[in-house]
Order: sequence, then C-alpha cells, then structure tokens
Amino acid sequence: MEANLPNTSVEAWKLNEAGLSIVPLGSPFEVPPVWFVDGRCSGDIEKAKTEWPKAPRFRWKQYQDEAPDDSTIDNWTKLYPHTNWAIITGYRVVVVDADSAEAVQFIEEGAITRTPLRAITSKGKHYYFQVNPDYPVHNSVRKNKIDLRGIGGYVVAPGSTHADGTLYQWETDGYMEISDLHDLPMLTPDDIATINGFNGQAAEDKPMGDLGFSTDQYPLPHDGSNLAEGQGRNNAAASMAGQLLRQNNSLREVKAILDQWNQSNNPPLSDTELNTTIASITRTHANNHPGSSILIEPLPVTKPEFAFSHVKELVKGVKPINWLIKGFLEMDSLSLMFGEPACGKSFTAIDLACCVATGKDWHGKPVKRQGPVFYIAGEGFNGLSRRLMAWQVSHGYNLRNAPIYISQCAASLTDLGNARLVSASIEEIVEETGGVIPSMIVIDTLARNFGPADENATKEMNTFINHIDQLLRAKYSCNVLIVHHTGVGSKDRARGNSALKGALDAEYAVVKSDDEVTITAKKMKDADEPEPLKFLFDPIRLPFVDEEGEPQYSCVLKHYDPNMADGLKSKNAPENRIGERQVKIIETLNRLIANAQETLHKSGRDPLNARIELQNLKDDCYAQGFICSKHWRRTIDTMIYRGFVAVDAPFVSVTEKGQEAIKND
Repeated sequence: MEANLPNTSVEAWKLNEAGLSIVPLGSPFEVPPVWFVDGRCSGDIEKAKTEWPKAPRFRWKQYQDEAPDDSTIDNWTKLYPHTNWAIITGYRVVVVDADSAEAVQFIEEGAITRTPLRAITSKGKHYYFQVNPDYPVHNSVRKNKIDLRGIGGYVVAPGSTHADGTLYQWETDGYMEISDLHDLPMLTPDDIATINGFNGQAAEDKPMGDLGFSTDQYPLPHDGSNLAEGQGRNNAAASMAGQLLRQNNSLREVKAILDQWNQSNNPPLSDTELNTTIASITRTHANNHPGSSILIEPLPVTKPEFAFSHVKELVKGVKPINWLIKGFLEMDSLSLMFGEPACGKSFTAIDLACCVATGKDWHGKPVKRQGPVFYIAGEGFNGLSRRLMAWQVSHGYNLRNAPIYISQCAASLTDLGNARLVSASIEEIVEETGGVIPSMIVIDTLARNFGPADENATKEMNTFINHIDQLLRAKYSCNVLIVHHTGVGSKDRARGNSALKGALDAEYAVVKSDDEVTITAKKMKDADEPEPLKFLFDPIRLPFVDEEGEPQYSCVLKHYDPNMADGLKSKNAPENRIGERQVKIIETLNRLIANAQETLHKSGRDPLNARIELQNLKDDCYAQGFICSKHWRRTIDTMIYRGFVAVDAPFVSVTEKGQEAIKND
C-alpha cells in the first residue's frame, strides 16, 4: 500500500529551497492519532479524518520568524514521507484564501492586485503575495468568504492532499517560479479594504476625542498610503505626524501634508479628529525632546520657487561636465543600468560603487569625485557581501574603512513617507561623518525598491522619479544609479513606463553572452556616448572554505580587449581543482546531453539543438544520491562562479573550462 502513496518529500525540499518556512501536517492516508481524535475532536473520528490532513504535527510558532534548518527538514521528511505540508504565512509570503467559486471570480475579475503565483485548493484558490514590511498583514480567519493568511497563520502547501482526495496544485503564470518570491507583488491597503468590503466588514472603533497617541506605539511607520474605514486611520495619522515632526517640518507643513493625505481616505477623518491627533503628537514630541523647538510656520523662502534667468547668465555660467567617472557617469544626474537576470548588472554596480568610494580608476576611467556611496539593496545581502569581499581580494583594497553604506532592507520609494525615511537616514550618516555628502547612490533594483505601485503606470513612475530627484539627487548633487530589468517583449530596453527613460541622463544596457559581459550606452544626454565596454567574469577565491573544506568563490568583472581575450582568460583563470561532487554533476550533465542528442538524431532532427534544463539536471543528481538539497545550491553556484557550467535559464550547459577541468581531474 505504502508504495502507492505520494511521496511529498521532494515537494517539501522545493518549498524549503524557495525560502519558505514549512512544517509537516497530518496525512489523509493515515489514521488520525488518538490524542488528536480525543483532544481536538472530542472523540469524533469522522471529524478527525477531515481535520487531521490540515493539522500541524508539532508546535510551529517558532517557525514564524525563522524557517526550519535543513537537518530539521531532513528529519521530518524521513519520518513522514507521505504527509501534507503547511507554508507558514507572514514569513516571506501572505496568502489571500478564496474559499468559494464566488470569491475566486471576484478576485480574478481584477478586484485586487493580480499575482502570478496561485494554488488550486479543494474549494477555491490561494493567492500568494510578498510580505509588505510597511504594512503587516495578520491572520484573519472568521469564516469569511475571503480570508487573509498572514502573521500567525499558515496554508496547506501544494503537493498535499485534501481529506476529500483533492490535490493542492500550483497555478502560475508562465514566467513564474516559486523560487522567485521576490518578484511577487504586495497587498495594498486598497486590496485589504476591497476584501473587507466583499466580506461585509466595515466596522471601526469610533474616535473618542484626544486619544493621546504616541509614535512609540507604532514601530512600523505609516507609509502615507490611503486607508479605508476600519484600517487604523487615526493610528496612521499619528505615525505620519511623528515622522514629519522628527524631520523638522513646521506644524503648518504637517497639517497641509496630512490634510492632503486625509482627503483620499474613505471616508476622511473629520478636521476635529485630525487636529486632535496632530496636537497630541506635538505634545508627545515636545516631551520626548525637551529644549527642542517646533516651528509653527515654515522658514521663509529667500527667493521665489519659480523664476526666470536671462540667457546671458546661463551662457556666462557655462561649465564643463562634472564627471563622477570620466566619460561614463556624471554628478548630479540620474542613470540607469538594465539587463536580464544574472547578466552582471549588479556586479557592475558593486564595481562602480567600490571604485567611487575608494577613488580607484574604473577600468582605466578615472574617478573624479571620490566620496561616500549609499547602496539601497533590495535583496541578496549574503551574496552582496561575498561580491564585496571578492572585489576587495581582487583589487587589494581593504573596504573596512571605505565610505560604503548598504541598506538593511528594500525601500518603497513610491511612498513619500518611505522616501523621506531613506533621505533622513542618509542625512544622519552625513552629519555623523562631518558633513561629507555622497557622490553616488545606487538603487538595486528598481523592482525591489518601487513598492506596491505599478511601474507601468505613468503617474506612479513619475512619483518614483520625483522622490529620487527631490530627496536624493538634487539634495546632494550626486549621481543616482538605478539597476533595472529588461522589458518583457524586448531585451533591448528597460521594462516599465517610458517616463523613466525620458528622465534619465544616462542609460546603459548590460548583455551577457557565454562568459562575456558587454555594457553599451543607450542614452547620454549631455556628452558623447562611450564605446561599448567588454568584461569577463573573473572567479575570485574567497578567504574561507565551507564545512567540508571546499574553497568558496565569487566573481569580479575584468575589462578586456577582445583581441587579447585568450591571454586574459588564461592569466585570470582560477586554480584547476574541482570537487568530487562537481565532477559528478558535469558527468551527469554530459550524459543527459548525449542522450538528448541521440534522441534528436534518431528522430531526424539536429543533435546540436539538444538542451538540458537545470531542474532536470538537479533531479537526476538527486536520484543518483551523491548530492541532496542541503548541498545543491551551494555547489552549483560555485560551479557557475568558477565558470565550469553556464546557465541560460532554464537551460544549463558545460563550458570548455568545465570539460577541461574534469579531463585534468
């Protein structure tokens, strides 16, 4: 009987590799335990059979903030190879649970933000969204037509089987993989309000005059988005007022900003409620900062905000281009670098940032304005640290004292509140370091730092650009470099609304072909476009090994002349040692390719068209048993970094370097 049961261990490891926090549930293929029947179901065995496949086997609250480690997953999969699994919500994902055909129809007609990752359930669908750090969603299950599964909750994972025999299955848009959780959209306050409206909920505690709000009660600052009744409008107003006062805005400015925000709420707070909240926060701010002054009116403007100058003044004041990196990036400008995933655009941004911070020439182009660099990173902080270490090893620079500052999280720059917080955080470091202003600010990537807005919408893209211009670029007259992805339909342009390209001073395309990276200028507003630059990924051995003694690698970019490429590749080649598991992976890939070529040949097709997907390679390696999930990701990443294999998603191939390595081995 057991041989016919579905083995859910593989699905569990896939969920784990995607970065989700999972725990084992019961199984519809086993008799519910006595403790569950008697304790949870009061002896009702039929109820227990229905509930057990959705019930956690262990206490799981500890996995709300941290996913179980590989050894725990390994132990669970061995103990329960046929069990159902739960995905803990509030950790990386929140889920909208539509539990009826009516609810599914409502969502799929566009009532809320569309998500490319969904799951088919017994009665409806689960809709997966990325966690919004600025708008936490708590678990809300009250027998609604649409439930919210967030902090404190979980959902049954695809691959599991319902008590009625229904298999939970993923339903994704064509380009979506479950490992790409960072590409999921976030639920907006408007989405929550829409769901509440569908469920018939509109209750909110009525204001009771001066509630004495304190910003200490709201550790997550409100981002300035609009709220409906029932979503904490008073609390949001208090949070925003506290932020604005800390940024030294006058009471008149605070009132004007909150008035504008309040008019878009549904319904708005009354003037009395809003004024009471501002007054209360003002008192709290004054008590917490004795001796500080709060301006009633904004400081007077010494000149008109809008004025004209005669052309003779402009001609008289003409100056040469103020370069940051000669011939490549200007000061006081907005630049963009775009490309496909894994093409080297982030490597390039890190390379530029390190050169600007240290003053080292960027591949023969002098850095003219050495200074601090602020790197607003959206994800991959561990990978970022490895790349910075590789740059340090390769160039012989100690970055310990370099003025490079990395953000601890992504920034939602379409939201005024968040954009102000980013600007204030930079200003705080500027003050701490004696007033030395940044030369460069990197936003990597646009998608990770755009927030829940639509990057294809003109209004929202203009908001993003305006916040960057006013709060970052113009404030410091520095270069702002945005790292972005290519368009869906065209790899020759950046995706998103065309307003972005119109606002740019410089734009560069990054294209990877085999192990070669080419950077080509697409726009240079006030200077000649530089010639295309070519680079190679140069693997760098890091000064540590893993627990099994295998060397660890990252990469840096090395500029080269195509006519001298062979010499450079030989000069910069890493050591030829290759691990036993790496050899077996290449041998497995060679075998799969040979089999595919033979199949094509027999069918009369060109064997050179044989392609192997990375997923197929991984499955075959797992089946052979020489590698498991615990080591796969680290091993294949090392092979990519060292140039033994190349990935052109979703396909993988052995490079000449890889063939040579196993031949020598």
